[in-house]
Parts: sequence; structure tokens; C-alpha cells
Amino acid sequence: MLVHPKTFDRLAEWGARFQQIFAQPVNDLLGTSCARFVSPLLSERHFVPLAKTAFHTKIPSLNTDAGASGIKVAFFVGCLIDKIFPQIAEATIQVLKHHGVGIYLPEAQGCCGIPAASSGDTDTFKHLVQYNLEIFEDQKFDYLVTSCATCTSTIKEVWPVLIRKEPGDVVAGVKRISERTLDIHQFLVAKVGLNGISQTKSENSVGVTYHDPCHLKKTLGVAAEPRAVLEANASYDLKEMPQPDACCGMGGSFNLQYYKISSAIGKQKRDNIKASGCEVVATGCPACMLQISDVLSRSKDRIAVKHPIEIYAEALNLGYLCENNLQ
Repeated sequence: MLVHPKTFDRLAEWGARFQQIFAQPVNDLLGTSCARFVSPLLSERHFVPLAKTAFHTKIPSLNTDAGASGIKVAFFVGCLIDKIFPQIAEATIQVLKHHGVGIYLPEAQGCCGIPAASSGDTDTFKHLVQYNLEIFEDQKFDYLVTSCATCTSTIKEVWPVLIRKEPGDVVAGVKRISERTLDIHQFLVAKVGLNGISQTKSENSVGVTYHDPCHLKKTLGVAAEPRAVLEANASYDLKEMPQPDACCGMGGSFNLQYYKISSAIGKQKRDNIKASGCEVVATGCPACMLQISDVLSRSKDRIAVKHPIEIYAEALNLGYLCENNLQ
């Protein structure tokens, strides 16, 4: 499926329409909004269902000029954000526009390739890299930004390593892209600044804790920036959990093949989240969001799971924007 992005998109759209046949909601009133598989073999797992409307359906493409910031970025959405957490992509675009950043969003983006690379399917991985190079390289932009920790680390670290024996033009293209790729938190803090936001703490502030994704902190060294993004919203009070950079146990396909082990690691993360006394847990990785949603939901913890960019968009008082006023 990954080799053909448009086909993958259509299959996901059909899956979103018919997923209720195979799953039922978990009536626990949690911010995780999880569901369970009907099959008794899979009923233990709680999961965040496919979004009713994927992000690429709402906003297929975008190409706006740089505004007050003088910066234009390419936005790499990522599969999980596009198909499960479209609100993260919407919030990202809102925030970029607020800061006067031009946006290039090409139509029919492909996967970053990490599932193929992790399973040893190098042909599919190389095809996806080439595909993404072709749709991004035609446009001039200053940085490529993503709101997905895994996509960021894959483009910056994995692409250059696994493509180094390809033809010279491909290697050069990957080098140009990878060197300009930034996590959204890095970009906001280092390139445009978190300015113009009230720093007066609300009397009824919401407790939020932050989970460091392995791909973000341990691979890229990004840890302070997401916290700065969270602290920019005066309606939230950051409460550090014990061992915030301990793995949540997701590990991509590891979660599917070794769910019991993955779940046991996730339980430790759940206990740390609970110990912080928070009402919301934030993380910059949609895969971690899936795992944390599962363990919190199964434990019946009323703790919502969000991306820091969503909380930052709240600080800017940005409502969801429709496609018409994004042009």
C-alpha cells in the first residue's frame, strides 16, 4: 500500500467508513476517545480510530507566499497525522499562518518510509524517498517541517544513511532535504519565536505533563523546545512526570508483534503519567499518542492525550480553519 500513496489514501478512507463494523467505542468518557476491536482475540487493545475525514481530504494542497516572517516552509504531514490525528496538521497550519510563514503542502504526499525500512523492504523505502523528493524538490522553501517525531528523525537520519549508495542526484537531493528538516517545535522556537502570547497564568490552569518521544529526544536531542511550546500557553501548568524520556513501548511494528511486552512497558509510562497529577499528557509523536491512549484508556484514567502544537494553537486563540480561508 505504501508504494502507492493515492491508493493508500483511498483504502484508508474506506477503512474510516466501515471501521465501526469491526470495532466498538469504549464508553469511558476519556479524552483518548478510544475504541475496541469486536474480535475477542483483539478486544484487550484500545485504539484511536481512523479520523472520519483525513487531513488530505480537507486540505489536499497548499502553496502560500511567506508573510511577515519572511520564511516559507514545506510541510510534511505523515501518515498517522493525516489519517488518525488530522487536528494536529490543522493546528500546525494555523500556527504557521499566524506567524506569517508561507506553506508549501504538495498533494498526495507519501509515507516517510520508516515502516518499509524497519521491515527490511529497502525497495519500497527507496521508492518512497524518490517519490517524496520529486514532489518537494520542485518548490523553493527554507525548511521542511513536520509535527511527527518519527518522520523528522527518518528524513534527517535514516534517509541519508540508506540512500548513500543511490545515484548522485538522489543522494544530493536527500542531503538538501535532510539538512533543512526541522521538528515543528524546533522551528517555532529557533526560527520564528514564541512571541505575543500572554504569560499570565490562569487561576484554573490545566495540569499537563510531557512525554519525550525516543525519536525526538534520543535521536535528535529535541527536548526543551516542546516544553517551551507548552509553557507558552498560560492556561496550562507543566508538571514533569518521573522519567519523561523513558520509552512508552510503542516501537512501531513491535507493538503489533509483541503487544504484551509493549503493553507492559506502556504500563510503566502510564504510572509515570499518573504520578504527575496531570489532566493532559502531551507528546510530539503520533505513534506515542496511540500507545499512551491505549494504556490510559485500559486503565480508565481520565487523562487527555494531545500534541503540543494543539495546545499552542489554543494559546493563540486560533479556531479551526476551513480550506477556503487557507488559500
